[in-house]
Amino acid sequence: MTIIISAFPCLGKTTLTNQHKEKYLDAELYESISTKDMSENDQREFFKASALKIKLIYTTGYYDAIFVTDDERLLRELRLWGLPIIHVLPNPSNREHLQEYISRVIARSGLDWYHDVLSEDIIRLEDKLYKLQTLGEKVYLVEPNKYIEHLVSELTSKAT
Repeated sequence: MTIIISAFPCLGKTTLTNQHKEKYLDAELYESISTKDMSENDQREFFKASALKIKLIYTTGYYDAIFVTDDERLLRELRLWGLPIIHVLPNPSNREHLQEYISRVIARSGLDWYHDVLSEDIIRLEDKLYKLQTLGEKVYLVEPNKYIEHLVSELTSKAT
């Protein structure tokens, strides 16, 4: 059975997928670039189409896990299809690890990208966590030396 895992950037989705292409799919949308100059309506259509594509892949059951962005516009569309989503997020309560995570993001993608794309999500991380818990969706918080590659086998074994 396939599971859908939504995760913040730089938590290991792409690395794990590159190491195990036969088991995992990184449904990378490049949404921050792709939707940059789109109207609101076109953005909605982009995420509807993206969610439909993910749903079709999900229903084949081919992959153990499909990794998706944490972008709420996509998650909203996936929920409309009734697809269960497991979230992997940095732990907002572990300030030291959160700072290490931010440093890693900046090293990989640059300070401008961090400010333009991720900084607001970090600021609202506790609110996001509360919302996901209110929705009853599963959430795993990464800790030092515990990233997606350490959680995915646990997640996929629980789904079966």
